[in-house]
Amino acid sequence: MVAYEPTWESLEQHELPDWFDDAKLGIFIHWGAYSVPAWAPVTDDGEVSESGYAEWYVRGMYDEDSDVYDYHRSTYGEQVEYTDFLEQWSADGWDPERWATFFDEEVGARYVVLTAEHHDGIQLWDSDVTDWTTVERGPNRDIVGELGAAVRDRDMKFAGSFHGLLNFFDPDNPGLFGHPDVDDEGHPGPEYVEFMNEKLTELIDETRPDLLWLDGNWKADTEAYGTKETVAYYYEQAAEEWDKEVAVNDRLGAGEEQTHGDFYTPEYETFDERQEHKWEATRGLGGSFGYNRNEPEHHYLSVEELVHSFVDIVSKNGNLLINVGPRADGTIPAVQKERLRGLGEWLAVNGDAIYGTTYWERAADTVASSTDVRYTWKDGTLYATLFDWAIGEQTLFEDGPDVTPASVSLLTASGREPVDWQHADGTVTIDFDANPPSDHPGVAYTLTLQDVANSASSS
Repeated sequence: MVAYEPTWESLEQHELPDWFDDAKLGIFIHWGAYSVPAWAPVTDDGEVSESGYAEWYVRGMYDEDSDVYDYHRSTYGEQVEYTDFLEQWSADGWDPERWATFFDEEVGARYVVLTAEHHDGIQLWDSDVTDWTTVERGPNRDIVGELGAAVRDRDMKFAGSFHGLLNFFDPDNPGLFGHPDVDDEGHPGPEYVEFMNEKLTELIDETRPDLLWLDGNWKADTEAYGTKETVAYYYEQAAEEWDKEVAVNDRLGAGEEQTHGDFYTPEYETFDERQEHKWEATRGLGGSFGYNRNEPEHHYLSVEELVHSFVDIVSKNGNLLINVGPRADGTIPAVQKERLRGLGEWLAVNGDAIYGTTYWERAADTVASSTDVRYTWKDGTLYATLFDWAIGEQTLFEDGPDVTPASVSLLTASGREPVDWQHADGTVTIDFDANPPSDHPGVAYTLTLQDVANSASSS
């Protein structure tokens, strides 16, 4: 067993667990006092405005240069503090078992990450470090504990993410923008770091997260935050006390993203090329992570866009952590459920091309109809997912490598359906019917090619 020290040389001996690599799909949940106002300005093209995400409401309401500042005063009045939203956060429609069932059975997620503390400094677990928690105030419930139990009861992995490496707000000082031990440039002082690490260690000890998912690392390096010590402690606890295989993301210090950590976490971005290091794309279905009542439905990803992005990410060695932003009462907006159900329906037919797969020698291709193709591979089977139904003869691998499959079929709701195909000079040509199978959910179509090698992976 490896004894971890707080050095990169030691921490980088840690191996990414197979469960995370195989899972491919996780659900992120941003739910907090910010879900009460649930507002951020939006641009015409659906991009995040300068005022930031809806879950950053606490930052904007105290910033005179923000649109949120004006909205807050015109809607609620300047006498209403952010802590008042915590008391109004009832969660009276929340059923953690219903959430877990939806994520598992209808979406097909394999892990769930809930914001245990966002940048507002409020804990969603039963804390002995501070009484600014959802147990003592607002919902009067241990949200991390209850959801974690429901998720794990369904054999999904669970973690509470910790965004408190930098907080916009200190609930002990309402009306003050930020924590008193953070300077005007946002750099944390020793008092803040000590308090932050006390909360983070408690979260680790009390909830035993399957992932250490950190955020807010913009203003100090790993030495100032003490994150190497935290990661070493987490690895040790998981191995020696919990007998768990765990993973840590890369948001450990300013300017050190995509440098250290078991997996990298680009936000609202993906990579153009296949990556050797495991990564996890994270984004909301719309322009914010937290629910934004101001965002129109057409700003949300369509089911087609969601599926295509997901397949592209997986083909390049990534996972997708797609976010849900519930309302303050604990219900998930219909548009979010509809998009996620669409993804789940597609996975019910095409999941073999996703779960447990790895990347292939090339990630992408295009056939004669200009239809994009993405490749994944598992146990000698190459999966070619086309982003549209391509009519007539379509040829794969014209730019290599040479592929000679034993058979080719199409994934459908009824199983693997043989297709007409031929092999010549290392290419494979499929003759597609005029219409896709009637029992297929659409948006993307997966071919399986049997007995194909993979020189890009040792899996």
